[in-house]
Amino acid sequence: MFSSTRAIFFDLDGTLVNTIPLIFAAYEHTLGEHLPGFRPPRQVIVGNLGRSLNAILRDYAVAAGVTDPDAVGDAMIETYRAFQRVNLERLIQPYDGMSEALAELRDRGYLLGLVTSKVEWAARMSYDRYGLGQYLSVSVFHDETTRHKPDPAPLLLAATKAGVRPEQTAYVGDSVHDMAAGKAAGMRTIGALWGPFEAVELNEAGADILARTPDSLPALLPGLELG
Repeated sequence: MFSSTRAIFFDLDGTLVNTIPLIFAAYEHTLGEHLPGFRPPRQVIVGNLGRSLNAILRDYAVAAGVTDPDAVGDAMIETYRAFQRVNLERLIQPYDGMSEALAELRDRGYLLGLVTSKVEWAARMSYDRYGLGQYLSVSVFHDETTRHKPDPAPLLLAATKAGVRPEQTAYVGDSVHDMAAGKAAGMRTIGALWGPFEAVELNEAGADILARTPDSLPALLPGLELG
């Protein structure tokens, strides 16, 4: 299944770095400031992970019934990102084995990259805190495309940057939107079970294979090894 793979792209939130505590804290702070009394259930917030933050916050403004959801959404973006900037280093956590897995895959000759719905400064702060940027040859951040996951546009841009065809690429992500984007792009998809989504959800969204831990990636996928 993965014998023709030459590049492996990774999602960030819940995949490369455990930013989930930060995300929930930022939502709680932002919604409390702008939409007091509106609290989407945890499963709704989890279900949106992987989508563009701009679209998510506008959806919440619509659901809360505000008169100008675009303006409120824009204001929430500013509040959310200001909170992230101050609290990012305090609230994010590394995933055990991720650095070692990336090093092994890179040493086998793979081109490794990042495709994330996060803006560039927040993404770089997240992965550079744990030294993961050294492994990433290609990156696509939120503002580089007008369409976002689950649309395949960001993944296709990454393939273009890397000089590989989509069918030569695998995408590793923890959310159903990652799996949908990867399939729509014509890539192989690897569901990361160390994120907040369940195996059945990732399988239903089109995961070709599931990885239980970061350090299981190289051993789990021997077909990825270049001959």
